[in-house]
Amino acid sequence: MDIFRILSRGASLNKKKGITTDYALPSSTQKSAQKHKEETLHHQVEKETDFFHTRKKHTENTQDNKEDNAEDKENEEEEIPPLELVTEEDAHKFRKLHKSKVTGDDIPIPIGSFQDLIGRFQIDKKLLSNLIEAEFIEPTSIQCESIPITLNNRDLIACAPTGSGKTLAFLIPLVQQILQSKPSGTKNYGIRGLIISPTNELAIQIFQTLETLVRGKKLNIAILSKQLANKLNNKIIKSDKYDILVTTPLRLIDIVKQGNINLSKIEQLIIDEADKLFDHGFVEQTDEILTHCTLPTIRKSMFSATIPSGVEELAHSIMKDPIRVIIGHKEAASTTIDQKLVFTGNEQGKLLAIRQMIQQGEFKPPIIIFLQSITRAKALFHELLYDKLNVDVIHAERTPKQREEVIKRFKNGDIWVLITTDVLARGVDFKGVNLVINYDVPQSAQAYVHRIGRTGRGGKSGRAVTFFTKEDDQLIKPIINVMKQSDCHDGYSGWMENMAKLSKNEKKNIKHHEMERKKISTVPKVVKQKRKQRQDMIEASKKRKQMETQQQE
Repeated sequence: MDIFRILSRGASLNKKKGITTDYALPSSTQKSAQKHKEETLHHQVEKETDFFHTRKKHTENTQDNKEDNAEDKENEEEEIPPLELVTEEDAHKFRKLHKSKVTGDDIPIPIGSFQDLIGRFQIDKKLLSNLIEAEFIEPTSIQCESIPITLNNRDLIACAPTGSGKTLAFLIPLVQQILQSKPSGTKNYGIRGLIISPTNELAIQIFQTLETLVRGKKLNIAILSKQLANKLNNKIIKSDKYDILVTTPLRLIDIVKQGNINLSKIEQLIIDEADKLFDHGFVEQTDEILTHCTLPTIRKSMFSATIPSGVEELAHSIMKDPIRVIIGHKEAASTTIDQKLVFTGNEQGKLLAIRQMIQQGEFKPPIIIFLQSITRAKALFHELLYDKLNVDVIHAERTPKQREEVIKRFKNGDIWVLITTDVLARGVDFKGVNLVINYDVPQSAQAYVHRIGRTGRGGKSGRAVTFFTKEDDQLIKPIINVMKQSDCHDGYSGWMENMAKLSKNEKKNIKHHEMERKKISTVPKVVKQKRKQRQDMIEASKKRKQMETQQQE
């Protein structure tokens, strides 16, 4: 089979049967299919982010649409077999085409379509139907590789760009295996699937996708929220009623230590954003969880957009003969993101750069702006609020409910500019984000990749602009390396490459210590002068009164 049929194939949805059929389109219908695909993508973005409230209902069915529908119907009736990868040669061509690097022993052949899962792995039909209803028609590169690896019960280390579909890549096989291994006639057997993520926002997103997949199936799933944790600790409910649990590490450890949750029956362990969970500050928590997952046959998977060598070494130490999948480069961003470095001279220059972007029409919502600290995020929020921009801020000091509400409003288009710290740098999926601004340079290449990955998701285009000053010279080299690996050579000037390369100790020091920066001014200069004059007058009045009192004595 010619693997390069992938380049021209389309998808036909048979609603009666609830399955998808992938095939190579005849040349006469390729144009029609491409037009339909573009309209579908536009509708998906518009559905979630209507920032200027211009959405209109389309009720007219034009003659062109009627002709397209008739042509699509004719194509649906053609019984053309789906793309299948059946030989090692097919797999080699597929991996070369998708820039996939897969290493390990006895590597399974990737899938060419979701329908491949029916014949090869007897995937649950309701699970497949739920995928199609959620408009997941064709697997991405990471899904093609990781799903068959996991369904063959192999440990996995997977690295793929942000927005490439990693969540589905681990959820589909997880749900399928839990459904297949459920003990018959046993109620409340215990937790068999565990997903760990570094942030509450990412955990919520994973859980929502999981809810979509298990709809109509008898599986009990839960996210370890604060409310559920209290119920478990107070023995109002038992953890054994759940089949799959999504959680952040610290909250889980607290319940485990009190003996109110049992992890000894975990069959499938997923560690999302693995580089973060094996980094300084999280690795102890992750290790604590692993000591309680004692089932000898447990299968482990690790996913992230960036996996440094040190994390890989740790992964190998806790895994059994893992297969390693790298889509693209280990520390490269998506090629759909147009990256740019902007030298602003000093901190004041950053604000000027933003205002210049607004004047030149480059400041197109929705936009996410990242800063290195809570204090700086608050300051920029007040500054842009003073500029009368539709803006809000998210950071660790805001309650989960407040953060959830802000994210909801941003997704709905009620907020045009979202200011945040690295709390939202990982995993959270915002459809249609046009621009990411790194107001402060990220402290590592990994942080940079995850930040800018909030745009350019799912094959859509996006922009990422990083401001830097003369104090940031040590932080720029890793960013340029990522840009080179992502083929963004036009986003930086030649003189920027001449900055000194960091040693390992310097990289480690910078990664764990925030750069000292001048405060972001949130008060106009005129107001500052008036406040200073008022304060000077108060101080002078106090001194005069003290002198008068001393003279009277």
